Amino acid sequence: MGSTSRAACFIPWLCIFAALQCAPVERTSAAPSRLDAGLDEFLAHGDAQFDPRVGLLRERFRNPGYHSRVPSGETVHPTRESLYYAVALLQRGDADDVARAVRIVRTILPLQDADGDSPTHGVWPWLYEEPLEEMADPDLNWADFCGSSLAQVLARHSAALPGDLRDEVRAALRRAAEAIRARDVGPAYTNIAILGGGVCAAAGELLDDDDLLAYGRDRLRKVVAHTARHGSFNEYNSPPYTTVALLECERTLMLVRDPATRAAAESLRRTAWKIIAGSFHPGTQQWAGPHSRNSRDRLRRSTVDFLRRRMGEPIALHPEMSEADPPRGHEIVPPLPCPEHLADRFRRAPDDDPAPERQRVRTYIAGDTPDTSTIGTSWFAPDACLGSANRSTFWAQRRPLLGYWRTVSDPAVVFRARFLHDGRDFVSMGIRAAQRGPRVLAGIGSVAGRGDWHPSLDRPADGTFHVRDFRLRFELTGTGVHAEELGEGRYALVAGERRVVIHTRPSRFAGEAVTWSVGHAMGSAHVDAICHDGPPRAFDFRRPLDIDLIVGIELSTSDREPISEPPRVVRVDDAHRATWPTPAGEPLSLNIGPESFEGL
Repeated sequence: MGSTSRAACFIPWLCIFAALQCAPVERTSAAPSRLDAGLDEFLAHGDAQFDPRVGLLRERFRNPGYHSRVPSGETVHPTRESLYYAVALLQRGDADDVARAVRIVRTILPLQDADGDSPTHGVWPWLYEEPLEEMADPDLNWADFCGSSLAQVLARHSAALPGDLRDEVRAALRRAAEAIRARDVGPAYTNIAILGGGVCAAAGELLDDDDLLAYGRDRLRKVVAHTARHGSFNEYNSPPYTTVALLECERTLMLVRDPATRAAAESLRRTAWKIIAGSFHPGTQQWAGPHSRNSRDRLRRSTVDFLRRRMGEPIALHPEMSEADPPRGHEIVPPLPCPEHLADRFRRAPDDDPAPERQRVRTYIAGDTPDTSTIGTSWFAPDACLGSANRSTFWAQRRPLLGYWRTVSDPAVVFRARFLHDGRDFVSMGIRAAQRGPRVLAGIGSVAGRGDWHPSLDRPADGTFHVRDFRLRFELTGTGVHAEELGEGRYALVAGERRVVIHTRPSRFAGEAVTWSVGHAMGSAHVDAICHDGPPRAFDFRRPLDIDLIVGIELSTSDREPISEPPRVVRVDDAHRATWPTPAGEPLSLNIGPESFEGL
């Protein structure tokens, strides 16, 4: 058994000198001498999806359940993606391309709210078919997203625009920048803070507005300071959010000349690469957990392509993720390479530790005390990794307990924990965890003031959820996975030569005894702690539910005997104090009380 090392991962750094050495911005409308494969692919998709009747891209709408009232499956014309396509057309630069791009921009500009007294001033709707006033809740981020494309059009392709349209684009960019500055999101909203800061800085230079430039510069500096203080981006270790932050840093470096703004963007770009390199697991070609925000369990194709273009490394795409993603617009920003000193992290496990297993402890969101800080722990072995967050929720976009390992038949099976309400991920339950090596001690509890499947959009007015089925699920997904009962309260999720053993003990959930079961579905196996299964029951989440459900999780090889003892739990007043002996070192310990899940 290899040794385990702990190292706090502190994220630096104001890389001012590196930023100042970046090549100066070239404001030109000339087409590039060649297009890379990613941009070619994006253009091919856009060419196929362009609707000459409307003058925008068309697509089948996927309603996420908020902002829009348009049903999923409807044919729609998106504003943001159409602007991305217009920028790509200008980059290709043929006469027909420029004419089409001009038509797209002329179609989209009038959709912006130009009323200076409106709460959505400077914002665009998601869809051509659904004006702002008809949306369920307009997305104010569309000032940032659409504004970034208009800034890129003016900075790189202004000469290609007719004079009247150039003036209209400048006016629209000013409205977008004014909306961004008026909204003034804080540095904790990482992606939008970076995106909007870059848009305002670029608009300040393009429109000769020193106040806008100063605002954009200051906003990016605040993100740098916030990130340095907390050890990571607020959306910690998130594959989609980290790559978007990286992209917007690249865009800012492309568009803005101001040295201080560029220094901040370069610092944040290197922070993003530090996060990616520190979490990438070469053995499975996956992004090790825990993840604060992610809608997929494995790296999606667009993320793999994004990394490949910047690294030159042959990152493998998992066979289950081979289906093409919808166009994301990453390709319109010329990629900057991964810093050379980090590139080797994608070929071997981090920290240059010769031991076959290693552990990294990373503070993501620092609170006033260790108990109120979100701290991530990731354990790496050559063929496997396991990560956990010390405090999180079971929102569908969270991955608070996540592992991968490689088998002969699957490059990366996926292990994760979920809490389900009538079969759907349930955000109003939380998890507290302590991890050492490949072992985690975890307990669950209720979270007040949250929704059902979304943290805020579907909160019941009275805090009460009506439930037929509540269950904590440990799930293994992949080829050749299965679940089995080992006896003595232990269950296993098995694939290849490894397994996760779930160590249980007598538990209760809001007055009901918890029962355990194993099950299988197509391509997955699970071990469930059934908390309620029967007639509908009302659960009032305004006060902490009385829950005693603490388990031990152990990832090891199938030929190794699991830990012989379950977690030990002692109740002291309203709190549960749990310990679990491990083969080496101090026992894992966890204290869970009524306040343990506040603020999640």
